[in-house]
Amino acid sequence: MSIDLKRYSELKEKEAVNLVKAGDSYAVSYKKFDSATGENLPDEVFGVNLKELQDQKKFLQVQIDEIDVFIKSCEALV
Repeated sequence: MSIDLKRYSELKEKEAVNLVKAGDSYAVSYKKFDSATGENLPDEVFGVNLKELQDQKKFLQVQIDEIDVFIKSCEALV
């Protein structure tokens, strides 16, 4: 499993995920349960590289901007 960005807000609201900062580092932990017994299992913890997330966001924003230009060009033909 990795960080589930699509469900982060939902899981945070349910208190099933926790984001922590330790010094200059970040981590996200997911609460786990045994589906048969409901018993708590050890949390799954993943490191978060904030710089990588920021770089990914910039890359995706460029793609979105390029798609917007193309859409406007298509719409201009109508």
